[in-house]
Amino acid sequence: MTGRRRLMGLSWVLILTLLVLAAACQGTATSVPGGSPSHVPRLEILDAVTSRGVGGDYAPLDVTSQFSPTDTFYCALRVTDAEQDTEIVARWYFGDSQIGEATYTTEASGTGYVAFELTNQQPWPEGLYRVEILSAGVMLRAVEFRVAK
Repeated sequence: MTGRRRLMGLSWVLILTLLVLAAACQGTATSVPGGSPSHVPRLEILDAVTSRGVGGDYAPLDVTSQFSPTDTFYCALRVTDAEQDTEIVARWYFGDSQIGEATYTTEASGTGYVAFELTNQQPWPEGLYRVEILSAGVMLRAVEFRVAK
């Protein structure tokens, strides 16, 4: 299993990517064990969804919360108020087991998309998955999805 990131040039608008649920979970940020940041970067996630692909601007394509065992997973985030050099982390889980992680550091301040991708050489096991989005040790969003035949 690998987590891959795709990069796109930036001007004043932040457009990032890495590796969803259309009605994404919204709530207050929670601290993650081991993370006690002295500075929590300013970053707001406006939307987080899973999809089967992303477009040229890294906006989600074919938004879904159900995948087949041979699909590639994408989690697309629409972020605003991101500061330059902010790290955004995606941790992928199958049940309680972490199956992947990818980190992206913003290249500029602004608003745009971040897209995380997770692939597997073998078919994914059926069941419930989730991706957690963190920044500076603070969980900003968690999105669940399912793999079924």
